[in-house]
Amino acid sequence: MAEKAAKSTKKVDPKKEFKNLLSPIQIKDVELKNRIVMAPMNTVMSLDNRGYVNEQILAYYAARAKGGCGLIITECVLGTKLAAKFPFTSNLHCYDVSFAPGLLELAETIHAFGARTFIQMSIGFGRQGHAHDGSRPPAPSAIPYNVPFELLATGFPEVLMKYPVLLPMAMGSLPYEMTIDEIRHEQDEFANSCVFAMMAQYDGIELHAPHGYLEHQFLSPRTNKRTDMYGGSLESRMRFLVEVYFKVREAVGPEYLVGMRLSADEHMPDGFTHEEALEAARVMTQLGVDYVHLSDGSYEALKYFFPSEDGTMLDEAANFKKAVPVPVMVPSIHDPRNAEKAIASGKCDMVSFGRQMLADPEYANKVAAGKPGDIKRCKRCNECLMRAEIGMPVRCVVNKNLGREKYMPEYWRPPVKAMSVHKMKVPGRLPDHLSQH
Repeated sequence: MAEKAAKSTKKVDPKKEFKNLLSPIQIKDVELKNRIVMAPMNTVMSLDNRGYVNEQILAYYAARAKGGCGLIITECVLGTKLAAKFPFTSNLHCYDVSFAPGLLELAETIHAFGARTFIQMSIGFGRQGHAHDGSRPPAPSAIPYNVPFELLATGFPEVLMKYPVLLPMAMGSLPYEMTIDEIRHEQDEFANSCVFAMMAQYDGIELHAPHGYLEHQFLSPRTNKRTDMYGGSLESRMRFLVEVYFKVREAVGPEYLVGMRLSADEHMPDGFTHEEALEAARVMTQLGVDYVHLSDGSYEALKYFFPSEDGTMLDEAANFKKAVPVPVMVPSIHDPRNAEKAIASGKCDMVSFGRQMLADPEYANKVAAGKPGDIKRCKRCNECLMRAEIGMPVRCVVNKNLGREKYMPEYWRPPVKAMSVHKMKVPGRLPDHLSQH
């Protein structure tokens, strides 16, 4: 019913139909003009894993900012040199000052088109990473990942059956167990890198702890079999994430916005449960995390990570809304009427759009114009995801312009007045190797 209603060409009054979805929201000192968020997505547009922003990346984000999103969250940006060695084929990087100019250009471009932007900083893929030279990735414990066939997302089983040569792409290398010295080195380097991100004028940082990445691996008893201070009880398994947050907070200062993404449930035997995720969110928000952005599942449970229906995470989100005093963001509600109902009912505060934002960068503008029937709807075919999985830049079966935005002048950054250094967001201390100069 909701799908058919959304395809109607009848114009509606957006102030009545979508009054909650289009209302502003304040997170700390950052005001968003609406509750429509572009979710972070690995697009494989940063070529050759050099990690630098390029013209296509600038135009890709510009299209979604121009399209009316209140908030743009960047793709996963790898925040240490070790993390960058084990990417999702190719990611943006931020582990020294050479990456800051491109990241600043990206933040300025998004701002120039009227949206706010948070940078999603990741301390690594852990066992889910793939080194181009075949090296073993770092992880809490030496446990490889293996995707159960029955938990693959839509489209994947058929492709793997047709092209079994792709099966190794769905399997991970045997990781090695990180030492305590290595853990602390990575945490310190990551905090240092978050200072570069802050200096690049992002409105906030999103710590990346969901769907099986390194922080999640420490949280999950499925992947964390350590017997030292980082393993065992939930409190001990949380130690890595807590330490990362404290070091980042110390580096960027108390006033800067720092949120967190977290899987609501791992949906795997012996995995990180919904109840544990709620407790982790309670603890982290008590420590000062400014919002919680939900995901679900992991790379081993892709059908939860990339659901085939609207609103599959809403019941989980409602529990987080009761558990934490900060805004809660939830993905995978493509129909704007369903998104409006989710916010109006108090199950979440914002809705993040991933695959749907690939399909139609003008989504927010069409909602604001009262023309939801004009939205190009994501088919949830996962063509975008499957392309990325085999190392190709994302494309979309309903949006022929995805991946060619750089050729479209409407997405070139307009002239903007340079921001005075006196008004820039600058941390209380410079990154370590700059402060030594």
